[in-house]
Amino acid sequence: MARGIVKGLDAVSRTVPHYVTTEAKEGGILEDVKNIIVGYKSDVGVDTPIVWIIEHPTIPLPGKKANLSHVNYLQTSFEFVCVEYDKDPRVASEKAKNLATRVGASILKHFNTLKENPEDPDRIFQFVNFNELLPDGEVKVEGSNESVPVAAIIFDFIYPIRWLECILEE
Repeated sequence: MARGIVKGLDAVSRTVPHYVTTEAKEGGILEDVKNIIVGYKSDVGVDTPIVWIIEHPTIPLPGKKANLSHVNYLQTSFEFVCVEYDKDPRVASEKAKNLATRVGASILKHFNTLKENPEDPDRIFQFVNFNELLPDGEVKVEGSNESVPVAAIIFDFIYPIRWLECILEE
């Protein structure tokens, strides 16, 4: 079985979106969400409300140096772009902001209590920090002059990594 930093980071990449997808069901905080897209590209049609999850680069925790012979604290930020269409752009903007805050509630509800894969470590994250709410973005509708208001919310997930324990086993 292979272990390594990539497998550890893969757990992060799977766990955070799972916090959100778990609530996109009947009775869930995000039960009205039609599509959840993970990654930069998708061939899924856009039927709103939609949450687009974008994983940002993983960096050493700000203010800490990454010394590979010790436990390192890494930070991976996830951006949740929220779109909800309404004929009135002001109403659509408010709906998108509301959706962004409900995404945040989903993350807080499941933080370190839900795993996507049973083999993933328990309590993978040390902290989750609110980074930023971007309330007034827009997405252009291809082939028209129309745009749809969007809101995005960004959270920083902080977790320890032991680089020296990341080895390959056969």
